[in-house]
Amino acid sequence: MLTGQAGAGAAPDGLDPGRQGATAAFGVVSFVPPLLATLLAVASRRLVFSLLAAVFVGEVLRHGWLQAVPRGVGEHLVGKLFSPWHIQVLGFTCMLLGTVRVATVSGGAQAVVDRVCGWVRSARSTRVATVLLGCLVFFDDYANCMLVGPTMRPLSDRYRIAREKLAYLVDSTAAPVAGLVLVSTWVGYEAGLFQEVGQELGLALEGYALLFAALPFRFYCVFALVAALTCAILGRDFGPMLRAERAARRAAPRDAASGRGAPEGAAARGAAEPGEESRVPVERRRGRHAVLPILTILVGALGGFLIDGGAVSVVAERPSAVLSAGFWSQTLMATPSHAAVLFRAALVGALLAMVLPALERVLSPRESVEAFFAGIRSGGQAVLVLLSAWALAAVCKELGTGPTLIGLLGDDLAPVLVPVGTFLLAALIAFSTGSAFGTMAMLIPVSLPVAHATGSEMLLVLTAAAVLDGAIFGDHCSPISDTTMMSSIGAGSDHLAHVATQLPYALLGMAAALGLGYLPVAFGVPLVLCYGAGIALVFVVFRFLGRPSGDDVEPGELLAPQGSWLEAPQGNEEG
Repeated sequence: MLTGQAGAGAAPDGLDPGRQGATAAFGVVSFVPPLLATLLAVASRRLVFSLLAAVFVGEVLRHGWLQAVPRGVGEHLVGKLFSPWHIQVLGFTCMLLGTVRVATVSGGAQAVVDRVCGWVRSARSTRVATVLLGCLVFFDDYANCMLVGPTMRPLSDRYRIAREKLAYLVDSTAAPVAGLVLVSTWVGYEAGLFQEVGQELGLALEGYALLFAALPFRFYCVFALVAALTCAILGRDFGPMLRAERAARRAAPRDAASGRGAPEGAAARGAAEPGEESRVPVERRRGRHAVLPILTILVGALGGFLIDGGAVSVVAERPSAVLSAGFWSQTLMATPSHAAVLFRAALVGALLAMVLPALERVLSPRESVEAFFAGIRSGGQAVLVLLSAWALAAVCKELGTGPTLIGLLGDDLAPVLVPVGTFLLAALIAFSTGSAFGTMAMLIPVSLPVAHATGSEMLLVLTAAAVLDGAIFGDHCSPISDTTMMSSIGAGSDHLAHVATQLPYALLGMAAALGLGYLPVAFGVPLVLCYGAGIALVFVVFRFLGRPSGDDVEPGELLAPQGSWLEAPQGNEEG
């Protein structure tokens, strides 16, 4: 059961009397902070400012002008910062950021990328290698964009693959992959938001356990990856991407260093040679400097869950239990503190990441330490966003935003539509703000109480997955998203062309996720059938609606068919 025993004698729907009182006192006024955060984020593009402004207004509504700043800063910001659980979440995130930076500066990450690129022999293998690399660089979406894009761009240009196609493949394996794995820079943030709401609702699951329970229902992330891989293997496209690919096939091979087609500033920021962040000579780069630290974190986290969850004896008696999702679900529920386990694993991995290059004299000890702390500094904005999001969640709890929304919906609430509605709302906010993280911070404190009020554990987990997936989908489509921009920069693609060519493919993933994922599962359709139908839909669309982009045709031989409804209107054909 997701609801803990502690909530057995509490008010209905997991709400305590204090929260119900807040609901009665503030009513629809409780919507002001999250709505203000959304509107300010759209208007100003400054997420931290928007969240903090919403926290301040919420405190003014709750406690008046005089206490707004002391309570907002002292209780909700500083208080969260010195909470053991929050310290461990922030520590895990910082350790992982530092590890990624050291792996990049030492050349270890680039060595892994170069090894994979060694078997590329054609346009198809170039596309598949791009997807594979995107999945291997799973620990951070930014690292994905800036490692995979610049590395694969010369090969893509050699085989006349459109820069827009490269940007799409990079973008589709950035946030979707980081959102699906349990060890990434996204995990601590998402689990932290779930933790706050879970405590509010009296759930027995910690934030990490709820995140793990939602993993099988991350339909958009899965179908986005399926679409990218299907497109890469079949070499068939539709819509604006087909036109971009055929224009690239007709064009002369690009000069990889020219930056042609790159967004403004890309030639300076993103068109550098692969691995420029590492000054280590190619012959001294070692893939193990990236693989071993990340592998240590993975193994350490899994081992920590087994030990702290008391499951070692079960594995000793029946080793095959580790292959069962039910086993891991029970283990995570029995683990007292998931944040502590992940922090310890990340700390060991970070130490290994600094020691390995120093021992092999690839970097000096000072360079390793400096790279590590440079990685931590690069995550300063993410830490501020996380603290601000925790503060906003606390304010929404004080004002009773969730219960108010539940009361307004009343009997008109169709439970099975809660995940779908959450996905669409998250997509709209993320598209408007360009921030998946900000969207999660705004919607999780509001949407999960609504799902919890339905009394269905399945709908609660589905809604948790839907708000994450909807945020990623909206971010994936938004022209003002940082990861979308970084994908364009890394691939050297015109940014608006990347957005236009990617949109139909993202919409395909969204349609499969909603129509064949969240909705049928809410009605009780088995999960395996939903995934089978969604994968089949993606394959059918690319196979029968897509047209060959001409992998094996020399420049000048391929002419796009005239009047094809699958192509964008004729105009500028620069790829």
